[in-house]
Amino acid sequence: MTLVATDGRRLAMVDADLEFPASHETDVIIPTKAVQELQRLLGDAGDVIVKLSDSQISFTVGDSLLVSKLIEGNYPNYRQVIPGESNERVIISREALLETVRRVSLLSSDKSNSVKLVFSENHIEVTANSPDVGEAQESMDVVYQGPQMQIAFNPEFLQAPLRALESNDVYLDLIDEMSPGVLRIDGSFLYVLMPMRVTN
Repeated sequence: MTLVATDGRRLAMVDADLEFPASHETDVIIPTKAVQELQRLLGDAGDVIVKLSDSQISFTVGDSLLVSKLIEGNYPNYRQVIPGESNERVIISREALLETVRRVSLLSSDKSNSVKLVFSENHIEVTANSPDVGEAQESMDVVYQGPQMQIAFNPEFLQAPLRALESNDVYLDLIDEMSPGVLRIDGSFLYVLMPMRVTN
């Protein structure tokens, strides 16, 4: 089972192994509201029973039944969006990155709303600035052996997967400063994030 969500500027994808007959393979688009309601119903453990018809999907969680209409149409070709081979991989402490981006982004302006990551050997500098207030800058130790490089992301979009994940480390795979970054873990999760243009 592959779950994918995208808003055009970022994409999250998770694969899970299921016993499911190949002859019944299908794909469906579920409304955001139904997914949010399902999240509320799901606990930390246990089973969920999923049933599908041509126009509806239902989820049974314990004593609760959630039924939703399906969205008609074709989902974007998400596999096309996921970059192929990356040039560089950075290994970063998930919690440290989350906290650093959270603190630094307090000074990102509404207009630019970006944080800049500058990579050098085993080191990242995270900066944000607002013309009215000033600049915030923090350094972090990471595992990185590539060339010096910088890339900017929307801070909220960068923090979202870091909040949702539980792993100690995350991998940030980069091609160059203008290509999407891909955040991965030692599992089936990946998160594609479009960079933002910044002037030096």
